[in-house]
Amino acid sequence: MKKIFYYCLLTASQLLAQHDFRIEPEIIQSGKFFNSEIHFFPSTQDYSVYYSYKISYSQLFFEKKDERFYAGISINIEIKDSSGSTTKRAFDERKILVEDFDKTNSQNSFLQGVIEFNLPEGKYNLLAIISDLTSKRERRIPPIDLVINKSNTILKPIVFDPGKINCDENEDYVLSNNSSSIPFNQPKNDLIIPVSDHKINSLTLTVKRGDTVLVSGENIVDSFFAIPEIKLCNEKVVIGQSTDTTNFKFFHLKDFATNISEGPIQLEIYPDENIKDKQIYNLNVIWIAKPISLMDAEAAIRFLEIIEPKDKVSDLLRKEGSYLNNLFDYWNAKDPTPDTKYNELMNEFYTRVDYCEENFRTISGNGGAKSDRGKTYIKFGAPDTIERDTNSDDKIVETWFYKKSNRKFLFVDGDGTGKFQLTEGQ
Repeated sequence: MKKIFYYCLLTASQLLAQHDFRIEPEIIQSGKFFNSEIHFFPSTQDYSVYYSYKISYSQLFFEKKDERFYAGISINIEIKDSSGSTTKRAFDERKILVEDFDKTNSQNSFLQGVIEFNLPEGKYNLLAIISDLTSKRERRIPPIDLVINKSNTILKPIVFDPGKINCDENEDYVLSNNSSSIPFNQPKNDLIIPVSDHKINSLTLTVKRGDTVLVSGENIVDSFFAIPEIKLCNEKVVIGQSTDTTNFKFFHLKDFATNISEGPIQLEIYPDENIKDKQIYNLNVIWIAKPISLMDAEAAIRFLEIIEPKDKVSDLLRKEGSYLNNLFDYWNAKDPTPDTKYNELMNEFYTRVDYCEENFRTISGNGGAKSDRGKTYIKFGAPDTIERDTNSDDKIVETWFYKKSNRKFLFVDGDGTGKFQLTEGQ
């Protein structure tokens, strides 16, 4: 049975590919978030500043019209200088429609946009207000500090999704657009470092977490030229590649976070071995939409009783070291991609636990992942079809069908409290 679980879990994780607007790490982890980033490039006059944003469909209020679902937001930005005076205001409005109701609750589909404005060199504070066009609710985003200094030749690093997309007959790079954080659960993302001097030939990068050096003096020479413009294309935020060497230069580091675990990191970057020109940037590696059942390591170990003998789980709980380290040691031994820190199998297991905890509890609050339906769901995944009926005793019966494995499970709610017990199948 255990081997069947691991096979089903791994197969599902390979087939599967994330109404609060705050941007603190714990909200981003929950998958319920509004994200925004600010990047700027020198232009003929002052600096072109780009405020990119995205919000998951699950955070929007949809209105049904003619069998379709409509939603939208507006963004108002107020820019204040170092004296506190308002120097500029910017505005954007985006609307969407979807035909599938389930998509309106998606945490993995996003409404994205870009706002462009110009600013001279200086220090600024940006205040953004988001308005939902359907509910008319407004949310204030925590202020963002912006420092534009023309002496900085190395600009703020940008996190990109792997690969490119075709846009207006060009190949463009896609911004991850996660509040400048690096998605831990997307370890193949790239890091792009813009430089204002296209004569720079290489960059040296060191990555630290506190006093610990995670990456030491990595030399980056791979680069490309691009039009220094961030725009929206096919509902994604992109930067377009260019063959014109007079355009902006971007250094490209592929699979940047492959072996970096969750947490804050500090990037130390300097050009062409000129360490005196070193610049420092702070980023976060965040597990986006991290399963809630992973937030408590001890509880996460106890959930392993669903797939492991109780004595093995007890040994893990008594083992020397922290619960968190013991938990990761257990899953590391089963990691289908050991070349990365992120473990898809672990994520899939606890995502299923979350689903069961939310959907399979009884009226009294018991059951969840350790109920009969919960254990079945975790071991075999979501059934292809579910049939509900009543039996001869007028009890509610659920029948789950799995076509590929030709399995059937019968659950009966014997006392009417939602405690469905397995009566057929294994």
